[in-house]
Amino acid sequence: MLKNNNATVAKIMAIYGKRLSYQDYMELINKQSVSEAAEYLKKNTHYSELLSSIDTNTIHRGMLENLLRRSIFETYIRITGFEHLSNQEFYNYKIIQTEIDEILRCIRYINAKSDKLIADIPVYINNLMSFDLIELAKVSDFKELLVFLKKTPYHNVLKDVSPDKDGKVDVTKCETLLRTYYMKRLKESMHFSKNDVHEMTVLLETDIDFINIINAYRLTAFFGESAESIQQNMLPFYHSLSAAKQNEIFSAPTSEEFIRRFSKTKYGQQIIGNGYEIDNLEQSIQKMRYRYAKRALKRSTSAPLSVYAFIFLLEMEVRNIIRIIEGIRYGIEANKIASLIIM
Repeated sequence: MLKNNNATVAKIMAIYGKRLSYQDYMELINKQSVSEAAEYLKKNTHYSELLSSIDTNTIHRGMLENLLRRSIFETYIRITGFEHLSNQEFYNYKIIQTEIDEILRCIRYINAKSDKLIADIPVYINNLMSFDLIELAKVSDFKELLVFLKKTPYHNVLKDVSPDKDGKVDVTKCETLLRTYYMKRLKESMHFSKNDVHEMTVLLETDIDFINIINAYRLTAFFGESAESIQQNMLPFYHSLSAAKQNEIFSAPTSEEFIRRFSKTKYGQQIIGNGYEIDNLEQSIQKMRYRYAKRALKRSTSAPLSVYAFIFLLEMEVRNIIRIIEGIRYGIEANKIASLIIM
C-alpha cells in the first residue's frame, strides 16, 4: 500500500519557510568580511544552529563553505529519515549522486596526477556510501579505480572506458555514462502513485533538458565541438526538447547562433518572458531551474517531488551564499555579486 507521507511534505514546507529572503542576501552582500557574513548567518537565519558553536571571528572561507555543504546532506538525511523514507530506494538518490561526484573527482585527480584527494574527502558521509571514501582517495590510476569499484554497479558503467597513452581518462565521457546510469536508476526506483511518478518524471526530464543545454552551450562556445560530438556527451533523455530539436540547436556554428536557435524554443521563450537575459544563457537557465523547482514544491503534495525539489532549492541557496562569501573574500563589488544570485 502506497503512503501519502503528508507529514514529510508539511515538515519540508515548514523548513522551506525559513529560507533566506532577498533582504538576507542583500545584508550578506554588503558585509565587509567573511566573519561578518558568518555572524549574520549565525544570528539572523536558519543557519544559526549550524554555526552555534563556531567562533565567527576566526572562521575562514573554506571552513564556512564546508559547513554549509555539510548542512545540505544533514537536512537531506533528517527529512528522508522522518517517515523512514530512506527505506525506499528512490530517496537514496542523493547518496548515489554523491558517490558519482566522488568517483568523478577521483578521476580528475588521477588525470592531474595529484595525491591531494584525501584532503577534500567529505568524511562525514563515509558511513552512508557503498564504498570507503578513504580507500578511494588511495587510488592512483584508472585501472586501480575499476578494481576498487568491482563490487559496485559503477564498475560495469565504466569498464569499457580506456585511458589514453598518458593514462588520462575522458572525464566528460565518464560523467555522461555515470549521470545516465543515475537517471535510469532513479526512474526505475519510482514506485509511487501514477500521479507522483508523472510529476516526478516531468521535473526530472525538464531538469535534464536544462542540463543538456548548458553543457552543449559550453561545448559550442568554448570548444567549438561539432553537433555529433556534442550529442554524444548529452544525457539521453528528452522532455520539451526532442532529439531533433536538440540536434538543430547543437549544430549551430557559433555561440550566438546557438542562443538564437534556443531562443525560439519553449524554454527560450520562457526565459525572455520572465525578463531574464537570453544572452547570459547559463545564468538564465539556472534561474529557470530554480523557478521550476520552486513551483513544483509549492504546488505539489507529493513526498518524492517535495523532497527532490526542496533539496535542489537548498543547494541553490548554499551556492548563493558561497558566491557571496567568495565575492566578499576577493573584493568584488556588491552589485556584481548581486547579479550572480539565483532566486
